[in-house]
Amino acid sequence: MKKKVLSALLCAAMTVSLLTGCGSSPASTDNASANAADEGNAAADEDAAEDGAEAEGGGEVSALPEMTGDEIELTYMNFDNKVLTEYLAQKFTEKYPNIKVNVIYVAAGAEYNDTLLNLVNTGKTPDCFMILGNCDFALSNSLLGDMTEYWENDPENQNVLPSINGAKLGYYGSAQKLSTPMKFFPDALYADMAVFEKLNVAMPPTDWTWDEMIQAFKDVTSPDEGIYGFNQFHSIVTYYPVAADPNCIGEFGWNGKEFDLTNWAVGVNALGDLMKGKYRAPLTEDEIVAWLGSNEWAGFSGKIGFQIDAFWTYLNLFDTDEYRNKGIEFVPYATPSVEGTDAKYKFGVLDFGGISSGTEHPREAYELLKFMGWGLDGWKAKMEAYKTLTDEEAGVEIWKQSMPAPLTMDEEIWKDYQTTFFPSLKKAEADQTDKDKKYGQYFDDYFDQVKQGVIPFGDCQIPGFAGFVGAEGPYAGVEDSVFNGEKNANDWVTELTEKANEYNRQAMSDAGLTPAE
Repeated sequence: MKKKVLSALLCAAMTVSLLTGCGSSPASTDNASANAADEGNAAADEDAAEDGAEAEGGGEVSALPEMTGDEIELTYMNFDNKVLTEYLAQKFTEKYPNIKVNVIYVAAGAEYNDTLLNLVNTGKTPDCFMILGNCDFALSNSLLGDMTEYWENDPENQNVLPSINGAKLGYYGSAQKLSTPMKFFPDALYADMAVFEKLNVAMPPTDWTWDEMIQAFKDVTSPDEGIYGFNQFHSIVTYYPVAADPNCIGEFGWNGKEFDLTNWAVGVNALGDLMKGKYRAPLTEDEIVAWLGSNEWAGFSGKIGFQIDAFWTYLNLFDTDEYRNKGIEFVPYATPSVEGTDAKYKFGVLDFGGISSGTEHPREAYELLKFMGWGLDGWKAKMEAYKTLTDEEAGVEIWKQSMPAPLTMDEEIWKDYQTTFFPSLKKAEADQTDKDKKYGQYFDDYFDQVKQGVIPFGDCQIPGFAGFVGAEGPYAGVEDSVFNGEKNANDWVTELTEKANEYNRQAMSDAGLTPAE
């Protein structure tokens, strides 16, 4: 059986991720919104107008400008989920009755960026929008408005996924906040408990190290039974630099200012060693047919210890009757860190969004973007939607289509999210099912780790990255040259570091961005 995905968004998200590397993997995301409208518009409170409104519950004072009380319209363009975003638009208007929201939904794919540019060129630029994949498209076309003032003066933004501020996501190496994550899909190494049980191998600890991960791949490889240690959609080559360096916030040793491919070489050599040892599942069609008897996806075979994959694979595949009935029992592990490094970030797919450089209502567009993405009020509405709404056309509950993990760190949202949609021991003991008891600790530990900070793959956050790893870029063919024994990864470090930094500097210049001090 081929790997299946239940929505166009997920297919496109996979495609975007594939662009960030070589072959079939990357190169190797409780204060309510500070809102002066409720107080300023309703009571014309002079103090609120002067000093900003207090954020609900936290008592923190916001320096955000007042929201307008005029009747206005805002347009939000996205590739998220049509049913969800239309529902959120309605909820936003309930909160701000003077603002009508128009939603433009375009499925992720080539048509999305073409449609966005057409809207811009015809004077119909959306006020805020999601960015599809490669950040260079939005930056080089000057589509993004500066939202630094709003982001840095909004107290609610101190209670979001720590990596957003810690790694300065959306600044693109400059001093300006031009975008921010809207959806967060942490990566996972899914371990098949059934394979571990069959081979009588103990499951690794959930707070594992890099070396424990490598050893686990080897421990669940059994040539006599046709079982391989791992199959990959995303690559450990991508993971290693972040796992080994707490200052690394992106692929190829990116630290926010420049690349250093020293740790990249370690990751490439590590994968090469695993391939030579035949711990990785076959990739070519002929090899797969010889192994499984047909060209089916390795993740459906029941003959791999780990599937390294995207977050949505669990809801769309692994948690379905088709997989459960075959005896496959995948549980997630977070990407590990190298022992003793204090590495703090992990990789995932993060979809970004921004306010338009041409909007007439930047303050209100910011608030709408927040409601659709990371804001607490928006997440409260999302949880209602995920629990109740179905895409009637597709015949699927919308949480099964494209549900991300929360970007807010609000504890109540996270507990509700985990206990509603995933196995968890955080439910009351009387409410726990057999599934919760068997798998719950793995999911609880996984979420506790990934919500401490996920960073995106390179093309979403690093100007010039897409060109560097593209088919015509200097990275093309490099990994194959190492795996084929033509060259050692360490021999590439100096040349590729210089080239990666050159591509970044050029892209920054083309976009008119000044590197931050």
